[in-house]
Amino acid sequence: MADFKYSYIVCSCKNVTLGEIICSIKDNGAKTIEEIGEMTDAGTACGCCKSKEDDFGNPKMELYLDQIVKKFVS
Repeated sequence: MADFKYSYIVCSCKNVTLGEIICSIKDNGAKTIEEIGEMTDAGTACGCCKSKEDDFGNPKMELYLDQIVKKFVS
């Protein structure tokens, strides 16, 4: 995750950045993908950004919400 800038778009449908997602976790207490979606709208459209298993797009995403949750939610 160190390779991604806070401006990296994780959810292209809703144009949500990595920085916005991290803020929802660290500053606003989001602990699940659903809570992140409620706060940022990430993952609330097509859902491809939620996990590799949910990604039906081609090409595949490089970073998923489940990876971010695993790294930042303790």
